[in-house]
Amino acid sequence: MGTRRGGTSAGDRVFLLRQENERGIVASGRLTDGIIFEAPHYSDPHRTAWYSYITWDTVLPIADRLPFDELRSAVPGHPWNTIYASGQQLNPPAANQLEALWQTHVRDLRLPRAAVSAWDVEVGDHLTRKERMERFGGGSQGGIEPSAQTPNVFLYSDPSKGEAYGYNFDGWSDDGTVFMYTGEGQRGDQLMREGNLAILTHKRQQNALRLFVADGVVPGAGAKNHLYVGEFEVDPAQPYVVEDAPDVDGEPRTVFVFRLLPVGSTLERTEDRSDIGDAASSGSAELVDLEANESSEFETPGAPPTTATKREADLVDRYAAMLAKERHPVRRWRLRAPGELTSMLTDLYDATEQELYEAKGSANRASIRLALGQLLDYERHLPEPPKLKTVLVPHQPAKDLVSLLHRHGVGCVWETSKGEFKRADP
Repeated sequence: MGTRRGGTSAGDRVFLLRQENERGIVASGRLTDGIIFEAPHYSDPHRTAWYSYITWDTVLPIADRLPFDELRSAVPGHPWNTIYASGQQLNPPAANQLEALWQTHVRDLRLPRAAVSAWDVEVGDHLTRKERMERFGGGSQGGIEPSAQTPNVFLYSDPSKGEAYGYNFDGWSDDGTVFMYTGEGQRGDQLMREGNLAILTHKRQQNALRLFVADGVVPGAGAKNHLYVGEFEVDPAQPYVVEDAPDVDGEPRTVFVFRLLPVGSTLERTEDRSDIGDAASSGSAELVDLEANESSEFETPGAPPTTATKREADLVDRYAAMLAKERHPVRRWRLRAPGELTSMLTDLYDATEQELYEAKGSANRASIRLALGQLLDYERHLPEPPKLKTVLVPHQPAKDLVSLLHRHGVGCVWETSKGEFKRADP
């Protein structure tokens, strides 16, 4: 990125311009996250340079570049002869002129579909990204790589990447009829654009979805190897589901999980099974032991539990112990909403009183409002509404917050001293 340190955003349009020999544009893409970061220099280990991740959508051989003379002629309002260390920013109308010129150039280069070399990679074959780019086009870095040279959208699945952030949806469903594939977008809610849109509209664009899974490295080379699983299409009845998952910063957000159906022969390996499975057409609810070692929400991978989380867990343990002394069986509900992949776990359920609890490690407004929303959400998915809904907190909340709970038919229990509790019912 040269001397540029800011002014960039995720999705910004990017063109790669050769500045000296064989001048012209050879590639296009978009900034993956818009972040400019410092890292070792590409040629001098004693220096650093500034970089930004780019998801390329088109990469041309140098011989097929958009020539420099055409740039100057078709986009005259930009100083092309000036070399900028931080890149050149194009403004309207030059930006629109360049985009139209580039699209026309790429379209004219692309062979008619009838003349495109037939796909000759067999299911179960290995292919590096470099080999695939040289033969069939597409970029080199993204998980979703549409090709401008052939009628294909290449999908790369690597469960270890999702697991590094605390989730993993990718893989075959239990019955082997659907392959679940997580969309692209590292920060914030994923959007239906770029690669995600290429998957959703692949039939309309007459493109095949071709799926690869990471499978070791090339012997003696170190490059990651990819196993060709086969051709797929999005399920027309339910193309995707929207799920909660952490982003690269550990912040909660939503992601697309596409439901891909096999087209012809595909490879189904046990190690490629999804940990989550397919979306359920109907919801489910079951009582499980309080000690069930599951999480109803994602936590930042590698990070220790927060102080509030520890306070909440200790509070639940003390309150459950009190209920046990009163011979009240204490369990929790595992709930799954229709059409979703993951389950929700409630904090406590007193089977004797048919009372559903949501615990929080603080009695502040944000915690009370969150607990209220969770109880109302859980209630919708239970076989029968609980007789009582209650928020459990470590201290007495403000009167206004207790009034808020009571207005929605929810009680409140707080700890007065260790192991001793008081309640305020609506």
